[in-house]
Amino acid sequence: MAPRRVLVTGAAGFVGVHTVATLLREPEDFVVRALVRSPQKLAQALAPFGISIDAVELALGDITDAAAVKAALSGCDAVVHAAGFFAYGDPAAVARMQQTNVEGTRCVLTQAADAGMDPIVHVSSYLAQFPPRGKIQTADDPVTQPGSPYARTKADAERIARALQDSGAPVVILYPGAIQGPLDPTFGATPAYVATAIRDRNWLVTSAGRCYIDVRDVADLVRATLAPGLGPRRFMCGGPYETDAAVLALLRELTGRDIRAQRVPDTVLRIMGRLGDLYRLLTGRQPRIDYDVAMVLTRSVPCDDAPAVALLNRPFRDFRESMQDLLVWMRHAGHLSAEEAGPLAAIAMERYGNGTLNTDG
Repeated sequence: MAPRRVLVTGAAGFVGVHTVATLLREPEDFVVRALVRSPQKLAQALAPFGISIDAVELALGDITDAAAVKAALSGCDAVVHAAGFFAYGDPAAVARMQQTNVEGTRCVLTQAADAGMDPIVHVSSYLAQFPPRGKIQTADDPVTQPGSPYARTKADAERIARALQDSGAPVVILYPGAIQGPLDPTFGATPAYVATAIRDRNWLVTSAGRCYIDVRDVADLVRATLAPGLGPRRFMCGGPYETDAAVLALLRELTGRDIRAQRVPDTVLRIMGRLGDLYRLLTGRQPRIDYDVAMVLTRSVPCDDAPAVALLNRPFRDFRESMQDLLVWMRHAGHLSAEEAGPLAAIAMERYGNGTLNTDG
């Protein structure tokens, strides 16, 4: 059989570039086309994987441009929609998040369904269903009404994807938890939070924790969902649930740094979140912490990842391994100094000696 052509949006982003790299390891099964605005940005994202941009078919345009999306989909068999935009604290970015995360999703998924793509993989977020309705978050939990701009756009995009599923379109939705891992061209929220905590020697500890998923597991799961003919499906992929206290202990061990535990009662964080919402309402500016963020910090629960793990036919990566790989990469990329990385600095020199990483490691 001829390889299937898969369009990937957001190919220069964290999940997108790992997905592209994963699919390109199977040239007998997949041809990858990337819808991008900047080929140079994609080339830079692929370089640490040792992949030339020539290995990818390029389609130029924006996901909100219907004509560009239609042209990019032409000749494809399936699509992976991993594009998105996140900004925190910038009021001007709210409109862009709405346009990219909601209208862009509508444009890509609707046209993919009309063009007969099978499957149509949509990388959503566990935030679209937050706060959890029970002690375990599942892929069939209802979509919520978040208050923060970013989470609200993810929920709105989720409604679009589920409406297409209800109509019978073969949309596959993935719900990652806090995504981490090496080779992040965007240096996203989770790695930045970890780096700041190490640098400032200060880690917020609540009574709860969070689900952390390695980006390589997300990419492998995307690849596993690309079989056609299976119809609409949803997979929670939160990743291992780790308490704040356990993460702090691991960061101390791996870096050798005396990182303090900043203990704030859950109720205090939620009050701060409510005050943050009021600040946003009165000023139009994004606060440092709003109620949605406070809820994520204090109300996160384990996720029902069993269907995703069964599809992968292997467990998700061990959290310790994933965190070490993240910190080693952050040292190599300059996000941590040698002092901040501690004993991991030597591993970074060894592992990235030729400028690329064996992402199977």
